[in-house]
Formats: sequence, structure tokens, C-alpha cells
Amino acid sequence: MYSRSYSHRKLGWLVKNSQGGGQLNSPERSGTRLIRALRTFQIRLIAKIEELKKGFPKKLLCLLVGFYCATAFATVIGQTGDWDVLSAGLAVMVVEGIGALMYKASSPLFERLRFFITLFNYWKVGLSLGLFLDAFKYEMDAILGFITEPFNFEIDLFPMFL
Repeated sequence: MYSRSYSHRKLGWLVKNSQGGGQLNSPERSGTRLIRALRTFQIRLIAKIEELKKGFPKKLLCLLVGFYCATAFATVIGQTGDWDVLSAGLAVMVVEGIGALMYKASSPLFERLRFFITLFNYWKVGLSLGLFLDAFKYEMDAILGFITEPFNFEIDLFPMFL
């Protein structure tokens, strides 16, 4: 009875593993689950990298232009101090509008404009990153207690020779 149930379990295991029309030792079924998972991850990662390489110089340019726009935006608006709330509201509207376009880009109406919407999204990322970094730029000296003019220091060497 033991050998009968053992052979039944072995037969069930063979049937389960040979499902899908493939051989038990076919190349796509060879290896452990970990090896197959790593191969799948590798294939997906290579596909993502190939997708990112498409139009990379334009995407990088839009990211840097967004960063530059954030610096210019913060500098010009920060001069007066009167328009801070309105400029922050405008920045939020622009960022959220581009984000909404990015999520709605899957509709057939926006399919032809998908690449330009993606470029605007990279600009938005540069703008957001630039504004985030600009927020820390002005107050970092006060927080860490650094000297405000790092190249304006005095060295008094004369008393050493007396």
C-alpha cells in the first residue's frame, strides 16, 4: 500500500510539472524557481532600460530645463516676497496639471501626444526637484551654523614669529 500511494504521488507530480505542453526538462522549465525569477527580473529590467534609453537626451534636457526654471522661478518671485502664496499656487497647479495629463495619456485622444506629455513630465520632475532643493539652499547656513562667507577669513601668522 505504501508503494502504491508513493507511485500515485509521483505520477501526480509528473503530471503537474509537464502541464503546458512542454517537456519536463525543457529550457524554460529548467533551473530552480529562484533562477527563473531572476531570469524574468533580468528580462524585465533590460526592457525597462531599453525603454528609458529611447529619447534619453531629450528627457535629460527637459529635466535640466525644469531644474533651471525652478531656480529662476524661486529667484524672481523671491525678490519681492509679495507673490509667494500666488506663485506657490501656480506651481502646484502646473505640477498637478502635468500629472493629470500623464495619467490620462492612456486614452486614445492623448496617444499621439504621449511623447510630449512624457517630456513635460520630466520637466515637472526637474521643477519639483529644483524647488525642493531651493527651499534648503537659503536656510542651510542658519541651520548648520556655517560662516556665511566661507572665503572671507583672516589668518594671523605674525604672532608666531615673535
